[in-house]
Amino acid sequence: MRRVAASVPPGWKPLARRGLAGVSAHLPSELRYRLFRLLRTMGSEMGGIERDYPLWAKQFDQIDDGARRGIMAGIARLTQPPRISVLMPVFNPTPEHLLTAIHSVQDQLYPWWELCIADDASTDPEVLSVLRAAADRDDRIKLVRRDRNGHISAASNSALALASGRFVALLDHDDILPPHALYEVAARIEAQPDADILYSDEDHIDDRGRRSHPYFKPGWNHELILGQNLISHLGVYRRDLVEKIGGFRVGLEGSQDYDLALRAVAETSADRILHIPKVLYHWRQGAGENTFSEAAQDRCVQNGRRAVRDFVHREQPGAKVEPARVVAGWTRVVYPLPSPLPLVSVIVSPATTTDHLSRCIRNLLHETDYSAMEILLPSGQTPPVEDPCIRAAETGAARGEILLFLDPALEPRNPAWLAEMVSHAVRPGIGAVGVKVLDREGAVLHAGLAVGGPGGVFTPYIGRQGSDAGYFGHLQLARDVTAVSGGCLMVRREALLAAGGWDESVQSRIARDLDLCLRLEQAGLRNIWTPYAILIRQDKPNDRNAAGPATLRASLRRIQQKWGGRLQGDRYWNPNLARDSAAMRLAFPPTDREAVSLRVA
Repeated sequence: MRRVAASVPPGWKPLARRGLAGVSAHLPSELRYRLFRLLRTMGSEMGGIERDYPLWAKQFDQIDDGARRGIMAGIARLTQPPRISVLMPVFNPTPEHLLTAIHSVQDQLYPWWELCIADDASTDPEVLSVLRAAADRDDRIKLVRRDRNGHISAASNSALALASGRFVALLDHDDILPPHALYEVAARIEAQPDADILYSDEDHIDDRGRRSHPYFKPGWNHELILGQNLISHLGVYRRDLVEKIGGFRVGLEGSQDYDLALRAVAETSADRILHIPKVLYHWRQGAGENTFSEAAQDRCVQNGRRAVRDFVHREQPGAKVEPARVVAGWTRVVYPLPSPLPLVSVIVSPATTTDHLSRCIRNLLHETDYSAMEILLPSGQTPPVEDPCIRAAETGAARGEILLFLDPALEPRNPAWLAEMVSHAVRPGIGAVGVKVLDREGAVLHAGLAVGGPGGVFTPYIGRQGSDAGYFGHLQLARDVTAVSGGCLMVRREALLAAGGWDESVQSRIARDLDLCLRLEQAGLRNIWTPYAILIRQDKPNDRNAAGPATLRASLRRIQQKWGGRLQGDRYWNPNLARDSAAMRLAFPPTDREAVSLRVA
C-alpha cells in the first residue's frame, strides 16, 4: 500500500483518500458515467436491472404525444385539483443544475403548483442571478433570501413558510421532476382525498440525461422505513400535517427529510400513506460536493439513526438502533424482550430422520439463548433425550403465549435467533414472524413470500447468497411481507386463534402458511421477515407436508379460489419488477393493475 500511495501524484492524494467517489468526481463525465455503470452492472443486486433499465425506460417511461393528450384529459377530469407547493432549499448549486431543476417544475403538465425557493445565503452571484430571474419571470415562483446560512433544515422551513398549497413536495436544488410527476400525485390524491403522505419510485440521472439505478419501491412498509428512508424521493405531504409536527427539525441536517417522514408517519395511519409505483424523481449524480449530505455523510447517517431512535422510542423506549449488517449506511432496530420472558411453545414438525430430530432438540436446549420454552414433538416421535420441557403434542395443548412452528431440519446459525423472533412477535400489531433460511452453501431458500405471477405465490431472492445486500438492502433489512414460511413461523397464540387457526384441509405447508398470513393481514396485523434470525437447512428443500408437486398445485389453486383478487399483486412487490423467485429483473411490461392515472407509454 505504501508503494501505491507513493505513486499517487501529490495533487491527487486528497481525492484518493476520499476513495472512488473523490477520484471519479474529477474524471470526464463520459468516463465517470461508464465507470459507475460498469460497477453497478457487476453488482449482483443491480446487474440485470441496470443493463435493461435504458430499454425499459424507453418503452414504458417516456412521454409521447398520446400520453401527453391522455394526461391533459385526466387533468380536465379532476374535480378538486390540489395546489402543490414544491419546496426547494438552495445553497450554492451549480447554476446550470439549478436552472434545470427550476425548469423541471415549470415544465409540469399539471398547472396548479407553486415553487417555493429559500436561498440559504448562497455566496455565488450567478446562483442569485438565476433565482431572481426565475422569480421575476414567473409569478408561481416564490423566493426568499435568508440573511445568513442556517443549513438545510432552516432553509427548508423558510421555503415551507412561503407555501400556500394543500400539499408540499420536496425537491433538491439540482434534481429533476419528470413532466408528469405532479399530475400523478394529484391524480392519486383525487382518488383518495384523505391521503396524508405520498411517495414514488426514483432513479439517478447524469449531466447528459442518462438514467440509471432505479429504485422500484414496495408499497407502504412500516418495518422497512425504520431501516432506510423509503419516502424520499419523491416525497409529498399534506401541508397541515407538516405544520402540525413543526416542520423540519434543526439539528438533523442531512437526514431532515427522513426525520420529517418518520414524524409525519407517527401522526397518520397506514391507509393514508400512498405509494405511486412510477419514477417521478431523478436524483442527479456527479453534481460535486455542494450538498450537505454529500459533504458530511457520517453526520447524515447518525442524524438518520437519531430520527429512527426518536420514532421507535415512542412505543418501545428500550429499543436500540445500530448499523445494519452488510449495509451499514442503513439501520437495524433491536427491540427489547419483555420481563419475564414469555413462554414459547416450539411445535416441531415430523422429522424425516432421527438425526434431524436429535440435532433440533440439542440446538434448542443448548445452542439457543432463550430459556422460556417448551418443546412439543409430533405424535409417535420419541424424545431423543429426557428433559422436562419436552413433551408429546397429544399430552396437552401448547401452553406458550407464543407459538413457533419449526421444521427439525433447520439449524440456527447463531444463539440469538429465537430472541430476535420473539422481540418482533410481542410487538403490538404484529402477526407472523419469519426468518432467513439458507442452504448449506449459504444460498437463500426463504426471505419471505410474495403473491402474484403464474403460480400465485413466489419466493423472492431464492438462490441468492445470504450475505448479499439484495435489491436496495432488502436481504439485510427487516421488512413487512405478505407471508412467511420456510419451516420456521412464529405467531402469538392470541393472534392465531383470532385468525381461525390453520386450515387443515390445505395439505401444502407453503399454501397453508400463506393462507394463515393472509388472514392475519386481514385482521389488521403485519407479517414481518427478519434477516437477523438465520437458520440453515440440513436437507434438500421440499414441501414436507405435501404429497408432491400435484398436491402443491392443488393447494395453491384452493388458495387462489379463496382469496381471489388479493393474489393478483403483492403490495410489497413493485409492479415494475418481474415476479420472479430468483433473478431481480424488470417487468416487461409492468403489471400495474391499480394505477389511477394514465400509464406513460
